[in-house]
Amino acid sequence: GNGASSRSCRNARKARALLYLVAITPFLAFVDPSRWAPRQVKTACAGAASMTVAVLKEKLREKGLPTTGLKSALVQRLEEHAFPELLVGLARAHPEAATSPSGYSRLTVSQLKEKLSQLGLTKTGRKAELVARLEAARQASPAAASARFRVGDKVMAMHTEGEREAVVQCNNGDGSFLILWQDGLEQNQKADDWRLIQRADKAYRYSAGDKVEALYHEEETWYPARVKSLDGSGTYTIMWEEDGCEYELEEKDMKPSSPPIRLADLRSGQKFQGIVDRTFSFGTFVDIGAERNGILRPWFTYDGEEPHFKQGDKVQALYEDDKQYYPATVQQDNGDGTFLITWDEDDSESVCKKADMELLRLAELEDGSKVEAFVESVTEKDGRQILALALVEDKIGTLLKRNGLKGFELAPDQWLTGKVGQILPFGAYLEVTSPEGDKARGLLHIRDVRAGYIPRLEDELSLDEDVQVRVKHVDVEEGVLHLSMMAV
Repeated sequence: GNGASSRSCRNARKARALLYLVAITPFLAFVDPSRWAPRQVKTACAGAASMTVAVLKEKLREKGLPTTGLKSALVQRLEEHAFPELLVGLARAHPEAATSPSGYSRLTVSQLKEKLSQLGLTKTGRKAELVARLEAARQASPAAASARFRVGDKVMAMHTEGEREAVVQCNNGDGSFLILWQDGLEQNQKADDWRLIQRADKAYRYSAGDKVEALYHEEETWYPARVKSLDGSGTYTIMWEEDGCEYELEEKDMKPSSPPIRLADLRSGQKFQGIVDRTFSFGTFVDIGAERNGILRPWFTYDGEEPHFKQGDKVQALYEDDKQYYPATVQQDNGDGTFLITWDEDDSESVCKKADMELLRLAELEDGSKVEAFVESVTEKDGRQILALALVEDKIGTLLKRNGLKGFELAPDQWLTGKVGQILPFGAYLEVTSPEGDKARGLLHIRDVRAGYIPRLEDELSLDEDVQVRVKHVDVEEGVLHLSMMAV
């Protein structure tokens, strides 16, 4: 009898120790065991058994607990009181552990028994045993548990305030899901302790985070977007990539985002709809959905040999007072070969001759505008591929002919006569003629005029002055010609 009673007490203590270990498990990731395990856990688990009956009764009196019974009963009473104190202390020191993945400890006994019943598990025992049983079942097969749910399902999941309704947004593929609470907040959770409320009425094609092409009804145009959320009733909320604004759509108004077009797959003459990006002095970049944006040089944006300036066109215009070119905007065609322009720098007006203007960008090529463009060429330079575009199909392949720079592929010690046409702070533009008679405009950088520091280039060169230069660098495809007055 005494042996059986002793074994029963030992077994009960082992069972309680196991349940207590389950109870403190959420805190193990936040507490250094070397600091508290030898002292707190040993005192709570094993220390009571080594105390004398007198000491046990004294400690029980301090805690206001009964002191009657055998030593085994006194030990059990003290242990049962010590562990809750330990858990409370840990919870206060580490509140982040209280929101464990399962959240079972926050459920009532009736809720725990309901979950056990749903899983076909035993419902008898104290709350700590019920929690431990559910924890063991949760960790046994996360993949099987998560397979029960799919995007669009409405579920009851563990919120910080207990069970709350949520909609499954995305299967993360690791046994966890992204869910959307009714208050609009999102959270990633393991699905093992969820309850299904309503199965999605269909298989959703897209999940939260997917890139898509979405139809903007106001313009009947497709734009790139990203799925933000879905409400479980067939409606998606997407965010436009361009401005981050939200928009609600049905699945029929969405399609998978197309992968970027490989430059190697492009052919001269192919036609695409693109979006204008940014404009620089050498051209305008346009996004046609390829691996990189294409460059639209001014020459390829207008019919004929010369541009026909109109209101809104961006140009480089000659400012007569200092004979320098500055960016400006065309305001009016005066009909006599001159144009009214406004300088971009200060919005002041001037009248400029057409011969003193160079096109930068057509008015219709504003940033963000849609444009139909042809592939002009795909070339490689310095290991980098360059995509060139054209608005005028007839001009495809005409850049090299127009540049006329083929005749300037000369020996580095061959000299030419150049006429100074424009002086800028960084250099001067010269008109030169090749031995074959081709005329071109080249840049003479300030550092290529002479050795040494030059504070003002106007002190070295004069407009319309003839100087001797040689070709320092020429890029026929890009239309670049750099000159130098210095010997090799």
